[in-house]
Amino acid sequence: MKTAAACLTLALLAPLPAAAEPEETAAVQDQIDELKRAILSRDREIRTLLQRVEALETRVREAGASAAAEPEPAQLTETPVEPAAEAPGGQAEEGRRRAEAAVAAAEEAERREQQRLVRAAFEQTLIDRGGLLLPPRTLEVESSLSYISSSSDRIVIDGFTILPVLVVGDIVNERIRSEIVQGAATVRLGLPFDLQLEARVPFGYQHRETVTAENEESSLEDFGLGDVEIALSHQLMRGRGVLPDLLASLRWKSTTGDDPFSADASHELSLGSGFESWSSSLTAVHVADPVVFFGGLSYTYNEPVTTNAGRFESGDTWGGQIGLAIALNLDTSVSFAFDQQFTAASTLAGDRVPGSSVVTGTFAVGASYSVSPDLTLDFNVRLGVTEDSPDIQVNFGMPMRFRF
Repeated sequence: MKTAAACLTLALLAPLPAAAEPEETAAVQDQIDELKRAILSRDREIRTLLQRVEALETRVREAGASAAAEPEPAQLTETPVEPAAEAPGGQAEEGRRRAEAAVAAAEEAERREQQRLVRAAFEQTLIDRGGLLLPPRTLEVESSLSYISSSSDRIVIDGFTILPVLVVGDIVNERIRSEIVQGAATVRLGLPFDLQLEARVPFGYQHRETVTAENEESSLEDFGLGDVEIALSHQLMRGRGVLPDLLASLRWKSTTGDDPFSADASHELSLGSGFESWSSSLTAVHVADPVVFFGGLSYTYNEPVTTNAGRFESGDTWGGQIGLAIALNLDTSVSFAFDQQFTAASTLAGDRVPGSSVVTGTFAVGASYSVSPDLTLDFNVRLGVTEDSPDIQVNFGMPMRFRF
């Protein structure tokens, strides 16, 4: 600006030729005025662009640090924009181009940050289903509450059989209604090398009501600790293009809950399974903003146990799930999923237990809302679609994150 002012001063003080006419003097003055207006206009443009750059940088900083592959807000200032309009020539144009480039870079950073926030809207759904890991040095503590309701009919024979089709004694039809209110504390820890450690401690209350054909009613209830679970997850592959992310998980279930084999089934309930189990799963996730598709396969091996009636082996379970989640905005998402499990028949003392093979299928609808980057509210409803499935299951979770 000082150079431009000096040029204007010299131009004003320079003596005009003696032969100059008043018309020529007026033309020169018009050119000087036009030059002043052009310089002032460029100055206003550059100031406006610089203000936009500063505003965008502030918004990016407030939004938080982007992912490792995304430019940090500080990188936007590695090439500072200087007010280069010291002269009306190429320097002013160069300053304008650099300011526009900085604005474009800031807008691109903002767009990527918005995409990251859109994905964050349904990340809790993926974490719950084994399709996403926590970043390293991140601790998540989730408090959850579930309500499960189921009903079934069974036939009880009080007597003995002479032939397969001849029964001596009473045949009683019973209707059983079961309700479970279960709470759980789940802790997840993000580790280096794409690993995540998880521990789940369930506890709850169970009530079972039995009604016979003669309208005789009896009920049982139990309250206590369930089976504690520990899991380790690892991301095998990061998706590129049409290829999905692949994650594997190994889960161990203990026997900390009440043992059903040591209880009188007609007078006591138990919240534990009575045997340890190992589960493995493979989950695939593909993101196509604002939708994420996920699916997976799982296998569960149940360890045999020795009971008073002999060696009991629970049937192994194979399962699969498929679903999608949709981000409605930066904070809210909805999800839809179908989960099906096939459990083989159990054996007792080497003999197959009749009616012990189970096929369960549930359809789940859920919603997730991010109150803040470190607090999420998660809600879903599962409806049973097979006879062996619970009628309805309602889940509510509130995970909180801590970074260190």
